[in-house]
Amino acid sequence: MNPTSLAKPSSRPANGGRAAALRDLLRGRKRLLVLTHNNPDPDSLGGAIGLQEFARVVAGVPGRLAIAGKILRAENQAMVRELGLELDRVENLRLADFDCVALVDTQPGFGHTNVPTGAHVDIVVDHHVCADAQLASTTYPFHDVRTDVGATSSIVASYLMEAGVEVSPQAATALAYGIRTDTADLSRNVSPLDLAVWDYLSPSIDRQKLAAITNPRLPVRYFEALKQALGKVRLYDGLTLCSLGRTASAEMVAEVADMLLRMESVRAVFCGGLVGPLYHVSVRTEPGADAWSLIRAALEGEGGSCGGHGSVAGGSIPLDDPDTRTLRRLERRLERNVLEAFGVAGANATILGDRDD
Repeated sequence: MNPTSLAKPSSRPANGGRAAALRDLLRGRKRLLVLTHNNPDPDSLGGAIGLQEFARVVAGVPGRLAIAGKILRAENQAMVRELGLELDRVENLRLADFDCVALVDTQPGFGHTNVPTGAHVDIVVDHHVCADAQLASTTYPFHDVRTDVGATSSIVASYLMEAGVEVSPQAATALAYGIRTDTADLSRNVSPLDLAVWDYLSPSIDRQKLAAITNPRLPVRYFEALKQALGKVRLYDGLTLCSLGRTASAEMVAEVADMLLRMESVRAVFCGGLVGPLYHVSVRTEPGADAWSLIRAALEGEGGSCGGHGSVAGGSIPLDDPDTRTLRRLERRLERNVLEAFGVAGANATILGDRDD
């Protein structure tokens, strides 16, 4: 896989004018359909809700949000519940009812995104970079891909800010939580735009609902899965690996990766797990490092897809025959690749719990 920069100049003015261009496009349409990647995270949901609000308030165009997968992580479920978000199933909608389609926090060609057959994408808003994206070969009426911005929610919020909208508490809270999660509370991959829109959103955030979203109650099975994951952690010099084997959800892979990066002396985490026929990978690195390069090197030659931004990256690899032997062979290949990429090939691992300190 060769990295392809998607931060090429937009067909719209680079400094200002994006909100006006989006408004002009939407004013010629009757109904908007907003799509995210299959199992949306807070940044996807926040950006989608923000775009719906922009279309309704600025352009007078009603919109719907639809997903193809599930809302998996406890915090994401709390976000939907606390903010009363209305999510349709893609398969339950008639595409003919919409004359404008938007992709938020993803791009056509990403492995974790299914654009419905027959859907013509008009709007693409994202902050990720991925070699598999098709923006390089396809022109969209409006596309805004800024890899130097910490969250897609920040990009969408900037349209509302530029248009002078007094954002609703629902949209402000959704956008703010999207920014918080993708920037680790404004501590990683933060741009001046992220800080500016945070100040813009702050007065309208519902603080009680934000607290309820951030700290949801967790089921017992979550802690059972966490216990199992910790037993599979392998420690190298600055690098932590965790192969979960078969696991309940891709969100658990990402959550374990987030948690392990907090361990002392860890500069990078590579975590993977099989969910159905897909092996999901999450990579986290310390601020300033490049998670995208690490995951790209690890997945080289595996036929999967990956994307990333700054210190966060993720990907998946389809397995035609996901039996135990195939899974173990894949995990050994990935481990070899990531150890080589990190510069610790040939080193011996320490199992969590076996350390003297």
